[in-house]
Formats: sequence, C-alpha cells, structure tokens
Amino acid sequence: MTVNQRVEALRSWMRDHGVDAYLVPTSDPHNDEYIPPHWMCREWLTGFTGSAGTAIVTLNRAALWTDSRYWLQAAEQLRDTPFELMREGEPRTATPIGWLARQIQDGADFVVAGPDDMLTPSTTGRLQREAGLTLRTGLPDAFDAIWADRPALPAAPIVVQPREWTGRGSADKLHTAAFSIAPRLKADCYLFNDLSDIAWLLNLRGADIAYNPVFLAYLVYSGTDESFVLFTHTDTLTPEAYDELRRNRVSVREYGEITDFCRRHSVQAADSVPLSLPLSQTEPLASPVGPMRAVKNEAEREGFRQAMLHDGVAMVQFLRWLQEEVGSGRHVTEITASQRLADLRAARPGFCDLSFATIAGYAAHGAIVHYEAEPHTDARLQPEGLLLLDSGAQYESGTTDITRTIALGPVTDEMRRVYTLVLKGHLALARQRFPEGTTGLQLDLAARSAMWSHGYDFGHGTGHGVGSHLCVHEGPHQIRKDLRDCTLVPFADGMVVTDEPGIYLAGRFGVRIENVLLCRHALQTDFGRFLEFENLTLCPYDLSPLDRSLLTAGERAQINAYHDEVRRRLMPLLTDEADRDWLVRATEPLA
Repeated sequence: MTVNQRVEALRSWMRDHGVDAYLVPTSDPHNDEYIPPHWMCREWLTGFTGSAGTAIVTLNRAALWTDSRYWLQAAEQLRDTPFELMREGEPRTATPIGWLARQIQDGADFVVAGPDDMLTPSTTGRLQREAGLTLRTGLPDAFDAIWADRPALPAAPIVVQPREWTGRGSADKLHTAAFSIAPRLKADCYLFNDLSDIAWLLNLRGADIAYNPVFLAYLVYSGTDESFVLFTHTDTLTPEAYDELRRNRVSVREYGEITDFCRRHSVQAADSVPLSLPLSQTEPLASPVGPMRAVKNEAEREGFRQAMLHDGVAMVQFLRWLQEEVGSGRHVTEITASQRLADLRAARPGFCDLSFATIAGYAAHGAIVHYEAEPHTDARLQPEGLLLLDSGAQYESGTTDITRTIALGPVTDEMRRVYTLVLKGHLALARQRFPEGTTGLQLDLAARSAMWSHGYDFGHGTGHGVGSHLCVHEGPHQIRKDLRDCTLVPFADGMVVTDEPGIYLAGRFGVRIENVLLCRHALQTDFGRFLEFENLTLCPYDLSPLDRSLLTAGERAQINAYHDEVRRRLMPLLTDEADRDWLVRATEPLA
C-alpha cells in the first residue's frame, strides 16, 4: 500500500466508527524513544522515518508535526502524500491540538480518537483544556484493522546484568524505590511502565527494542504487602533471570495480564501510562527511579570507562581505515563507512549492539541533524569536505555516544571557521567548574558563547544523560538553552551527560563534536561544593580543519592534555602498528 492508500484505509475505518480525527503519536505503551515495530504506526501511515513526530488525519485533511532536526527529511519524505508538514517550534505553526480545534465546524460533534495504548491521560487533559474536545477511548485499534502485516510484539531473551557493572543489588534498589513511593501512594498499587526504570531496578537487560537493552514489561509495587510483581513474556526469562527475581522476591506474570490486574486493583502511576490500562482516578505519581539511576555509582562509572576504552580502539581503527580508503580513491559511501565502524565495534569484547542508528552525513547531508543514509540517498565520500559521524555502542559494561566531524580532504575557510567555533564551545563546556546544583540551562551558555559572537547557533540540545548499559538518551537532566523541566534539574556528582554543540548550514555542510562527560566533585571552598567534568570519551579530535588563529592558548593546552590522555589510555590496547602510528600522528601536540 502507498501512503495515500493507507490514509484512505484509515479514513474508511474512521467513517465506520464515527471518528472525525485520528491522532497518531510516535509512542508505545512505555513511552520509549525507540519504538518496537509493532507500534511504528505513525511511520507506517506517513512514510516519514524520523524518530519524532505526531500525525493527525481528519476526513479531509492530514498533517504531521516534527521538530527542526527533521524538517528537511520530512519535507522530502512527505512529498506527494496527503500530509502537510507542520514545522514544530516555528512561531506561526499551530500546535496539533490548536490545529485540531480549527477543524471543528460550528455546532458539530467532533470525535477524536487514537490507539489507546499509544495515548496517555495527559493527551486527554490537553484536548479538553486547549480545544474543549473529549478523546473517545475504548475503540478497537485502527491499525489492527488496516495494517495487514503488522509486526508482532517483540520477545527477546531477558538476561542478568553482571553485578560487576551494577554495583548495587536489585533488592536494595527495590527497597529504596518502595520507600520513596509508599508515603505518597493513594492507591493499593503503584505501576512502573518505563522500561529503563524496570531494567535498572531489577538488574536485568533485554533486546526487545532496537539499540536499547530493555524488555517489554510492567512492574507493580503493592503497598498492602510491600511486594513486587513483574509482568513480562515469561518464556523469555533465562534461568539466571528467574533466579535473580526469585532471590529478590519478585513474582512473575504474563505481560498481557496487566490489563485485567489493573481492573481488579486500585492502581496509581505516572501520567505516561497508556489509556488502555484502567487505572484508579487518583492523581499521577511520578516514578522516583529516574533521579536514582541518573547518579552513577562507582561500579557504573568504571563500566563507562571500560566501554569507552573498547569504543576508542574501534574509533581509532575506523578513522585510520577511513583516511586511507578515501585518500586512495577507493569507493566508500555513508552506508559502507557506517557498516565498517559497526563491524569494528562488534569485534570488541563485551559488545552487545549499537546504541542508536549511526548518523553518517557527508557534505550537505551533514546539515540534516538526524540524517540516516538510505540506499537512494547514500553518498559516496570524496577526498574533500566534511563527514559528520555520530555513533555509539552498547557494551555489557556501559553505553557510548560520540560525534566526530572529519575532514576528508581540503575544506573551505567557512568550514574551518564553523568547525573551530563548534570545537571551542565543546571545550568550554568540558572545562567548566561550577557550584553543585547548577542546572543545564545555566551550563548551556558555555557551549554557545563562541558561536553566538559570530552569529551562529543550533536548535537541538547541547547535552543529554546517558544510561549505564541502558538507553543512550536518559533523563531527567539535559543541557539546552530553552526553559524546560529537564533543564532545571540540578547537576550532581555522578551524573553523566553528553557535550555536543553543532552548527548546520542547510544544503552545504554540518559540524557537531560530542564527548560523554562524568560530573564529579572538584573542590570544597567557603562558597560551597564545586563540581567539574571528567571526559569519558577517548578519541582524538580532527585537527586538520581547525582555524588555529581562533584558538586561545588555554584551548590549545586543553586539546593537548586531552590528546595525551587518549594516547596514554588507548595505545596499550592497539595491536596493529599502523593504528599505533596513526594515533601518534593524530594526537601530536598543537604548538
């Protein structure tokens, strides 16, 4: 079926069920960033493959909202479809609910619906407050009817995360979570539906979602008898996982039994729980686990360091290969380069998976912030210009996320200026020392100050949390310039965050440089406790596209010190003499 045929099939279903507008978010019952294929309804319906977006279909119009990362991609993929691109964040762009309100004819009974397991109570509240509309629930899922080959639910093996890298037993974590919830609980039970929360609490990992080592599950805490029940695909639990749950007094039931359980019990949860679960009418109660797992213990910190060593070796091997292949005129494309890097990572000890789909954007593709090469867009790398490479991996010990922008040959003066301004912002954030309790909103200025002085900026966040062999994007803290709950979270010793400023010139090139940082104690003074960042990522910056005249003496010293550390840590792990020689050249001190 084409996109146009799918939209017509949905409209036919809407007419049969008396629905005027169908709301399709990028979501699943667990509020995951990466969606299992079973719930990729928005992508299937629209043809837009970006990771963020909301589609609305009425009987005579269709629109898709997405943010600035995907405007170029969405404009191309939505061409010749019924969907109008709504550039989310632009001042003149209506919100999805505001747009819906404009579709209502005077005096009409306008019915809005959507898949109940992909919508949350907060959606219902916004519809009522902002448009006076009521979401009709309890209808069959339209996609079960119109998506003939809809994928089944995932069910990969569930394994135990080694204690070496968790540093803390599951029983202790469960006790802490229960201690936080119990005084605030206004129902018999509390429901955890965030898969990262569940995996971290139980010290279990899975592979039900691409790039994220989690498994489909709900976890219920009963306040009446202080017990925990895990709802998951029980046949996917390994014997070791069963034993781990048994030791921690967690009983197990089938994933599909959660709906009936909620009908028979008074259940409270966060407002991210889907409408398909019949919860009690008590107010939402946020999970306490996000802040708990955001602060890494010593074992988790060491796990990150171990993962970065393996990742650094793979990056050195890749960068040498890339330089030689492109420099020799051999055929290398965005896709073949991504695959080569994936293969090198897969050869490292403890490798499990990539941590997200690799972004390899050459030339103009580098200006598409979350570009992912496909066969019809795959560009051959030429011995000139810039390649933006954003990639990462899941190792048993930890999660990596790194971006390097690489000069494949001669670059323009503008490319040098932009590259250097991005690196200056990256270095400025990495060297910050700040009072404990400083927020991401305050830290963001460090990464943007240099580029702002030259009239450049970027639209995405500057830094996000990273999971400990969990999701590569983790809350609750972020570094970014706009006021949000996540930018007001105080930084604390043990938090991990990325440092990834960028500049993008549409149709020409893009630059982004990213390391993962560990927030740690720096010093205590009469003015309080101060924190600083430890660079966890181990990979040289490309110095060839630098405009060195824009660097200060302090920035040169900072680069040299970082490169000394990279060389010292990685050299013992490199067995190929050519890789060792390349690393020496790549980390030669700036004069």
